[in-house]
Amino acid sequence: MTTTTDALDAEVARQEKHLAQLPETFDFPLFNSKHAIESQRRSGYRNTSAAAREIVDNAIEAKASRIDVFFDQAKRKGKKDSEAVTAVAFLDDGSGMSKKMARYALSWGAGTHFDELGTIGKFGFGLPNASINQTRRVEVYTKRRTDKVVTKAWLDINNVQTHGLTHIEEPETAELPEFVQRYLKDNDLTFDHGTIVVWVTPDRLTYRRASTLKEHLLDDFGVVYRYMLGDVTLKVAGKTVEPVDPLFLTPGARYYLPKDKGGAIEVLNQIIPVRYYQDEETGGLHLQHVEKASELDPENEKTLAVGAIEVRVVRFPPGFSVHKKGKAETDAHRRFEIRKARRGMSFVRHDREIETVDVFPRSMRDVSAGLGDWPLLQGYAYHWGIEVRFKPQLDEVFGIANDKQTVRPIEDFWRVLASEPFEIDAVLKAENLWQQKNRKKPDPVVEVSEEPSPAENAAALADRIDGEPVQVPQKDKEKVEKATEEEAKKRVGVTEKTLDEAKEAIKKQGQRRGYKIEYFDDPNGAFFEPEWQPGNVVVAKVNRKHPFYSAFYAALLSLEGGNRARYALDLVLLALAKGELRIDDPVTKLWNENLRKKQWSPFLSNALKVLEQTAHAGDSHHEESQASQEDTFDVDAPSVA
Repeated sequence: MTTTTDALDAEVARQEKHLAQLPETFDFPLFNSKHAIESQRRSGYRNTSAAAREIVDNAIEAKASRIDVFFDQAKRKGKKDSEAVTAVAFLDDGSGMSKKMARYALSWGAGTHFDELGTIGKFGFGLPNASINQTRRVEVYTKRRTDKVVTKAWLDINNVQTHGLTHIEEPETAELPEFVQRYLKDNDLTFDHGTIVVWVTPDRLTYRRASTLKEHLLDDFGVVYRYMLGDVTLKVAGKTVEPVDPLFLTPGARYYLPKDKGGAIEVLNQIIPVRYYQDEETGGLHLQHVEKASELDPENEKTLAVGAIEVRVVRFPPGFSVHKKGKAETDAHRRFEIRKARRGMSFVRHDREIETVDVFPRSMRDVSAGLGDWPLLQGYAYHWGIEVRFKPQLDEVFGIANDKQTVRPIEDFWRVLASEPFEIDAVLKAENLWQQKNRKKPDPVVEVSEEPSPAENAAALADRIDGEPVQVPQKDKEKVEKATEEEAKKRVGVTEKTLDEAKEAIKKQGQRRGYKIEYFDDPNGAFFEPEWQPGNVVVAKVNRKHPFYSAFYAALLSLEGGNRARYALDLVLLALAKGELRIDDPVTKLWNENLRKKQWSPFLSNALKVLEQTAHAGDSHHEESQASQEDTFDVDAPSVA
């Protein structure tokens, strides 16, 4: 049995084994080469487009007016349509870099904008971090306007030594790669100045096929850089990236529709001046809304940053964004596909989208701490949008990381938005309620079927198994016989020749269908009514105007396997109807009828109305995401026979 002492000694021995591998000249660098590089390339970027944004950001910072992303491809033998990407190039016409700067740019933390708050870039991690995330070798070709030759710098992590310091190689003069030269020629471009970043033989692309990778980048860039595409031309494999506004408020952007033609409606546009400061007593960091210009004094030693947060809330009217299973066929379907990936709060930093956050503070602790009472992002949240825009000076408020992929606002951000006079949380809850009311589908209209339903057949068969045919109580016989007589008279000359023939037909019909589910509409009636019909037929009549119908009976029809559940419910109603109809004692019958009409039905009505209003708040995110596919989109309600 291993003792604690043995385990401790084994751990020390393991450490000594690894330390013995260090060279004698090891000088303990902060960044320990190979293992650190391998760990770094597996962290951060969620897909290729997220990594590619870093290279595009750098080009924009270099004052490029045009950026081209394109691929080198190698056809696979025997697969004409499958073209694998063997290299990805990012070409820009920006300022270019000197030899020294190109070498410096491939090291972590080599940013030149750290103290310049009016820029996209800041951290100096983008080029090396994003590149090694996708490839083991990145090459940088660069040329300034006054340079006569192209400079090439590179980082190849295959050559990184196991321990110690790793240096960026001395850049050299070089020709552009053949596929880059070919792209320049085919597109009538020159490389007078700018930078070309090449991911050589990338091994971690999200998509290997060129056409799929192209669409991946086009879709992502269109949204992320939507506010910048008027100042810079961005192309992917020769196709221009079109702006895609997930709020659909930007004229000229894809899938835009004017408000007067059923387009998106801006519900709120609020600019909130804020101050980020350190509390003098506690030393804590806080954000506050300020109303006076004097409170925005950046010279205040406790003020860390001042700025503004812009908040926009948008409503999508019914029919504007429509869910469709399978391939999107219309602009309304395509809008929904965009909203599916951006349900929640979109954060835009310096006109460049960072992330859409789909979880708001909602716990009791959050509410009591003043973070607001935010709606749960369920199916209706696909049909409204909220965007928050801010400048880089507020990066610490929003927890912007060096990969510019995530947003983690401090708690005071939520407090400011939820406080008076803004109450953004209340605005969103009101919008969610508006969508719920205006998108609620009408209840399916259920009609009586011509043939016995499975539930009616099952009820009749159960009687035969018990050997107890349905008997009308003595007190109701006269009423049922009279009803049979009236029905028979109606049939004479229509379906039957004589009164006796008509009565015999009604009797046989009752034997064939001794139970029946019917429907009626009475806003003030009970949730169901039992009734004897000619031929001694037991009938349970369901009230389509009672909440029981909309909240339970009709709701079953929209569920997978719902018809089976509905037939089971029909059997319950038929059992209740049969039980009440067979009561012979007048006092007992009156007592039972009073229970159904005066106690059960009003209780059900009130309770189901409350449930309808509060159920969404208790639903889990997973449950609603599934239900939303069927219950909250613009689809026609079925009519069920």
